[in-house]
Amino acid sequence: MLSIAVLILGRNFDGVLPIRYNRLLAFNLFCSYGMLVSFLIQGYAAVSITFSTLSILVGFIFYRLCQTDISVYGQKQVWYRYIHAALIFNMISSLGTFLLAWTMATQPGNTVLRLASVYFYLHFQYNGWFFFGIMGLFHQWLYLQKISLPNASIQFRLFVISCVPTYLLSINWMSFPAALHVLTILTALMQFVVFGIFVSALWKRKDNIAGGLPSVMRYVLSAVAIACGIKFGLQTASSLPNIAHFAFGLRPVVIAYLHLVLLGIISLFLICWLFMNKALKTTPVTAFGIIIFVSGIVFNEFFLLLQGIGSLSDHYISGMPQALVVAALILVIGIVVILQDNISPVAESSY
Repeated sequence: MLSIAVLILGRNFDGVLPIRYNRLLAFNLFCSYGMLVSFLIQGYAAVSITFSTLSILVGFIFYRLCQTDISVYGQKQVWYRYIHAALIFNMISSLGTFLLAWTMATQPGNTVLRLASVYFYLHFQYNGWFFFGIMGLFHQWLYLQKISLPNASIQFRLFVISCVPTYLLSINWMSFPAALHVLTILTALMQFVVFGIFVSALWKRKDNIAGGLPSVMRYVLSAVAIACGIKFGLQTASSLPNIAHFAFGLRPVVIAYLHLVLLGIISLFLICWLFMNKALKTTPVTAFGIIIFVSGIVFNEFFLLLQGIGSLSDHYISGMPQALVVAALILVIGIVVILQDNISPVAESSY
């Protein structure tokens, strides 16, 4: 939300946001920590539901602020269309939370509806709010660099059109009419092709894009593109019911996919975007922290893959929980190194 507020208001990261944004962002952070602690203690219960509901309210208020403060000129830009869609999908995702609360209160034994509610929330968070959000941030950076992509508006429309029906991919393990299965397959293929066209357009302008980035960020941005390609490839494969039953039946596979999106795409892109906007230093120490963080992502995905293979073959692979803890510690160390270097008064240098 902070990144989007900076774009909407046309500010720099070293600038001061209006007090209404500062208060809202502070309250959102409070709700996030509240959800973290309450979910750990009691799971999905009264306190965690309260914090979750408050965070949803924040999303609605933030949308209203952005609509009020965006300029007429900004509304016409492709980057804002992505941001606007991201905010819409964030609000749509709240329907899954409300449905889950209603299901647990009235039909606690209805596992199918409960899972469908959870996947509804996750789909519109990961494939709506998160994906469209980073696409908006990236297109805004391209706009500032005077790098134009052909058919960017058409690509945006196709991504929006496909976002809603691809929810069916998340519940493809349920029984559907044949026509809906065909729709999910075609929609997944369309997303995969559109993303391929988008990457192809970026590749043709790679020299212009690389010219505005430090060397390590070029590799990070490439890693994000590869992770996105894997995401859309897996999404397309999951449009086939047999593969969907396999994937969603294995908890490590589901977690690996979610971590691929959240860590390999969203987190890495946001780190890169902070560099693009000079909010992070371009020092060797920060680069080393990023390498540690990326290593943690790779180890995390690898260990989850091993867990999935073990579950598939009915063979328990010992030490996997401990290995995942180590991967998580590597991620934390990487973030600590990045933060410590950027908080400390070290002179900035290029590399």
